[in-house]
Parts: sequence; structure tokens; C-alpha cells
Amino acid sequence: MKPFVNHGYETDDEIVKRHMHRELETWISQLDAMISEADQLAKIISTKLGDKELREELLDDVNENIHFLNELYTYRNLLNNVKECDELECDQFYMLKHDHVFEKYVECVAQYRTIIHKVYQRLLF
Repeated sequence: MKPFVNHGYETDDEIVKRHMHRELETWISQLDAMISEADQLAKIISTKLGDKELREELLDDVNENIHFLNELYTYRNLLNNVKECDELECDQFYMLKHDHVFEKYVECVAQYRTIIHKVYQRLLF
């Protein structure tokens, strides 16, 4: 990942917008990794533990995360329009939208961690 540097010619607004894009790419990357990990753990649960209930819970979370990942891709397309904003109301719309997406991301990660904790507890005992 490239360092986040102000090149001296960017306005504060441009820096914020670039930061929003960078955050979103991080969220997409993390969510994609979570989906891959959960998919592998579901296979382990199925083959090594035979715990269908936990496997289904994990796969349900994977499906929710895939749906949210698609939302993030849609949001990324929307976020490309933020570069065209030159009014405060427009900027506020995108900032509020970004905050909402961040809150959903945090909830998604928290839910995933709860399920993963169950998986590891089950694997250990």
C-alpha cells in the first residue's frame, strides 16, 4: 500500500476524499480475507468436527459478508463521484454515507469475530 502523503498541492478536501477511497479499499481487502478464511474453516468444521450447526452458522455469515462485499463494490462506484463535489452539502452527503458504511463494516467484523471465536473454541475442545 502506498504511503498516505500530502504532496503539497492537494487541498484538505482532496486529502479527505483520497483517505475515504483508501479506507474503502482496506475494508474490501479485509472482508475478502474474512470470507476466504471462513470458507476454509467451514470445510475444516465439516470434515474434522462434523458440526453441521456451527458450519451452517459460519456459512450464513459468509453469505452475509459476500452480500456486504457487493455493497462495498457498489459504494466504491458511488464514491468515485465524490471527486466531483464542490459544495458543502455534497461533501456532507458522502461523509455521512461513508460513516454509515464504516459502521456496517464494524458490525460485520464484530459478528465475524464472534463466530470465529466459537469455531476456535470448538476446534480446541
